[in-house]
Amino acid sequence: MASPLITLIPFFALVLIGYLSARKGLVDGAGVKGLNAFVFYFALPALLFDKTQAAPMDKFMAERAYMLAYLIGALVVFAIGWLGARLLFQAGPGRSTVMGLAGVYGNIGFMGIPVLTTAMGDWVAVPLALIVLVDVAILVPMATTIINMTRPTAQRRDLKSALVASVLKNPVVLATLAGLGVAALGWSLPTPITTFTDLLGRSAGPAAMFTLGAVLAGRPLSEGFGEAIYASIFKLAVYPFAIWWAMTAFAISADWRLAATLGAAMPMATVLFVIAQQYQVMPQRTSTAVLLSTVLAMATVTVLTAWLGSSL
Repeated sequence: MASPLITLIPFFALVLIGYLSARKGLVDGAGVKGLNAFVFYFALPALLFDKTQAAPMDKFMAERAYMLAYLIGALVVFAIGWLGARLLFQAGPGRSTVMGLAGVYGNIGFMGIPVLTTAMGDWVAVPLALIVLVDVAILVPMATTIINMTRPTAQRRDLKSALVASVLKNPVVLATLAGLGVAALGWSLPTPITTFTDLLGRSAGPAAMFTLGAVLAGRPLSEGFGEAIYASIFKLAVYPFAIWWAMTAFAISADWRLAATLGAAMPMATVLFVIAQQYQVMPQRTSTAVLLSTVLAMATVTVLTAWLGSSL
């Protein structure tokens, strides 16, 4: 594997270019929205489908405890983060839940998959895609349910329709499941289809990182530095090692354990701000936490990739 710093610098440069472009008005709000839609609905699903449909199913079956190990590690860190927020910041149940989720919900799609597939190889897309499934299908619905149940009855959202929309209508989830289905059936797709998904998927990395920078430019950095630092420590330091421990305890292979650990080391997902804003639970503080963790991750991910990547 090439030097992590040399490999990752171009990706962080793309984030910076996207950030500056948005700040200078070269890309306006409508442009950022369009870029975000392209990555989320087209490029990233194509990348995940392309990599998962080619996944060796014997390897997938050998790691059948992988998702359980990841979920257990996530739930432990979520619970500790939730309790710590209650004790240190006297946060209510809603705020504590957002801070707990911030410690475990990473930016796998827009940062983890593009960066790590380049740094480590295409094989890493499959274990990372499974992390996305756990995040979107279990962790986010669990957190939003807790937040919803702590709100006054008149302010509660329709959880059933919200959960269906977040899981069953999520193109990233659907693309991953479709790819795994093709791999499980042993189908060999026609060359035009694989060429199409490969071409579209190749655009996911640069487009996602540029879009990430542009999205962050629109996030206010105004308050809540205490909570932001607290959540960033959990996300960038505590969570990766909790996942490493969980993967080791379940005897997951070294390569998939590495992928899960580096995936856990990604900064907070920008979707956290959307969730916080929808439920009106510390949206400004969440925005600060997302931006701070992304900046810090440029150093922590590089160091962790170099340290753990040498074990392969």
